[in-house]
Amino acid sequence: MSLIDYIRNGLSKNWLKRQGIKLTYGIKAIPRGGRLVLEEGASIHCQKMRFSELSIGAMTYVRGGSELLNVRSIGRFCSIGNNVVLGQSKGGRGHPLSWVSTHPFQLDADDLDEESTDTPGTAIGSDVWIGRDTMIMEGVSIGIGAVIATRSLVTRDVPEYAIVAGTPAKVIRYRHSPELITSLLASRWWEADMTFLKTLPMDKPDLFLQSLGRGIPADYKTCVLTRSSWNLL
Repeated sequence: MSLIDYIRNGLSKNWLKRQGIKLTYGIKAIPRGGRLVLEEGASIHCQKMRFSELSIGAMTYVRGGSELLNVRSIGRFCSIGNNVVLGQSKGGRGHPLSWVSTHPFQLDADDLDEESTDTPGTAIGSDVWIGRDTMIMEGVSIGIGAVIATRSLVTRDVPEYAIVAGTPAKVIRYRHSPELITSLLASRWWEADMTFLKTLPMDKPDLFLQSLGRGIPADYKTCVLTRSSWNLL
């Protein structure tokens, strides 16, 4: 990294800190040509990123050692543990199964970028908890309120408020009754101001919904970042 890039990276980290956002490795971690949109309160500690455009919601954190590959969106209030891989390639590119060898020496240099793909990016809903060492494949959607157990391999879409575990991951149970899930989804509580949410009985979902009312809409700062720029939306 050149001196100019080093200075730019430091300036971007300091600027983000003033906006209430943590990006441990700064804009140098953003892929060339990539665009990262972060809401206030986001805390991103992973170094490996390979996406074209990614939005991450308010208060979401991603722990160290994780990788953001072919992923397009992560909602608000998500908790993503250490060494989680989001948007892992499903295979074939770089390791052709029907060729003589699976080794990528057979391919042209331009074909060796394992993250270049036409497969839709992985999407993570709001209020999702992903345990450490989990791998979620590209093109998978994780529903709002879902929980992914530690060391799971997720190969298919996960329903809202489902708890899944295993390799491949399967639904173990749901966090709430179908009626309560419907009410929580309809409330769209994650769009309310966090300070207001803290005044409500979060440990009693039924009472929470009664107290939520129309709520106080959140007004989080939104930052748009590239490898060379940082601005408020």
